[in-house]
Amino acid sequence: MPNTITFCRSLIIVVALIPGAASAQRSDADWLRDCREDRSDRSDRREAYCEVRETRARASGGTVSMEGLRNGGISATGWDADSIVVRTRIRAQARTEARAREIASQVRTVISGSTVTVDGPRNIDDDQWNASLVAMIPRRSNLRLETRNGPVSVEQVTGEMNIETRNGPLALREIGGNVRARTTNGPLSITLSGTRWDGAGLDAQTTNGPLTISVPENYNARLETGTRNGPVNVGFPITVVGRIGRDISTELGSGGATIRATTTNGPLTLRRR
Repeated sequence: MPNTITFCRSLIIVVALIPGAASAQRSDADWLRDCREDRSDRSDRREAYCEVRETRARASGGTVSMEGLRNGGISATGWDADSIVVRTRIRAQARTEARAREIASQVRTVISGSTVTVDGPRNIDDDQWNASLVAMIPRRSNLRLETRNGPVSVEQVTGEMNIETRNGPLALREIGGNVRARTTNGPLSITLSGTRWDGAGLDAQTTNGPLTISVPENYNARLETGTRNGPVNVGFPITVVGRIGRDISTELGSGGATIRATTTNGPLTLRRR
């Protein structure tokens, strides 16, 4: 039997990002200020050097790939140009600022075709560095992103996408295409736009973290979502066929592409934009 359910609860989530893997939504100036002022580890006597560099290349039309980062975030935002612009946010640490600056000078961002790579010296003892990428890419792009420790966000891009971070927040905003996205330890936020999904659909998952889905009014899709261990908060009426539980399967509006997003350990929040 169909059931119409509405849950309204308040949910406050505080997310602490690792130093140097700052949110890509901040300006470069804000990032530089926070990077230079960061003293999260008071026992760390090393000095830090922070720098932002820009690398440009004409888009080749292949899959845009940014993979292999170990300690840094990735942000990809679509724009109308036919080029790729990558700003690399570098933070180096050493016993002296001069040595930290020397380490940063050895970090290189290279765009070869549509593949973006970051190379630098090996981290040894007190000599450490990490890099985050903030990229502008064509709105219609296939995309492959992967980092081990850091936030990942994709905004206003449509295409075939494979997105993964092992330890960090994952944010998907106003995207489309055939998208697979995973985070192991971190919140997952999805912001839908328009009246329907443009493309085959979305398959997104977090293992340990809250899941938030923001849905516009008059949106049309097949929504499949749920949580194994956590409360369910729904901020607008939906119709569920069968027993109401932690798994939700429903048609929004007239239906459409499948939007599948789940969390294993964490709260689920559905809300209006």
